[in-house]
Amino acid sequence: MIQANLRGRIIKGDSAGWFIKIHDDQENTGGYLVIQSKKLDFTGDGFDNWFETMGEVEQFLKYKNWGIEWLE
Repeated sequence: MIQANLRGRIIKGDSAGWFIKIHDDQENTGGYLVIQSKKLDFTGDGFDNWFETMGEVEQFLKYKNWGIEWLE
């Protein structure tokens, strides 16, 4: 099961080599941010997606068909 506040490296899929972080943002936005970046420190080019539930985050990761090596 995926947990919030984890970082990982995408090792399979169209974003292979990028990094991902799942941020629990319930206190501010009421949901979760899935942040993608070319750099481990998440500076520079990147994207984010917002989801209301962790279940939606899991569905998104399945849809992207990413293989993720979790770093934390």
